[in-house]
Amino acid sequence: MTKVALVTGSADRAASLRAAFEAGGVQALGLADIRATTGPVDYYVQLGVTVPVRGETVIRRVHAFLEGGLLERFATVDQVRPLLAPDASVLLVTGNTSTDLIAPDDRSARLALLRVLAHALRADMAPGKVRVRVVSGEPTDAELVEYALGGGEEPMVGPVEPPGGGMADRDYEDWRAAVLGLFTVEV
Repeated sequence: MTKVALVTGSADRAASLRAAFEAGGVQALGLADIRATTGPVDYYVQLGVTVPVRGETVIRRVHAFLEGGLLERFATVDQVRPLLAPDASVLLVTGNTSTDLIAPDDRSARLALLRVLAHALRADMAPGKVRVRVVSGEPTDAELVEYALGGGEEPMVGPVEPPGGGMADRDYEDWRAAVLGLFTVEV
């Protein structure tokens, strides 16, 4: 059975990355290509996007950047999650950028949010053995495909371990229940 890769994010890079998967014998799709008959997604690569400037103040521009870029990535992963095979390989590729050079940037904060997304996906996929990695947007398409297929190490960012180090997948379900149990609403 042919393996399936799904690539979302930056349209230009997504097209070339899908071509790299196809060259490796993997059926590569975009989100619009998914049909009810599509098998489970074995490889998911989420690329960053360029977010247009919106807002009159720096605070509003940063808000728009987070909402249209990083936080939108959470919604996309949630949309893709039911399509993933239990043992899927997921790459969250850094690279959300703003067209506004004046807006402040904190690369480590952006990376931290991607790591939170990786942990959340892993928790929602438990007890499956989904492999989630946050990788730099600098590698070539061929290198990203190699990472997705399970080879190579990305030296700048690396694999994402669950909180507490190498927890077993069953422990992740316990962690998820504990985290979700922390949220309360006060009226």
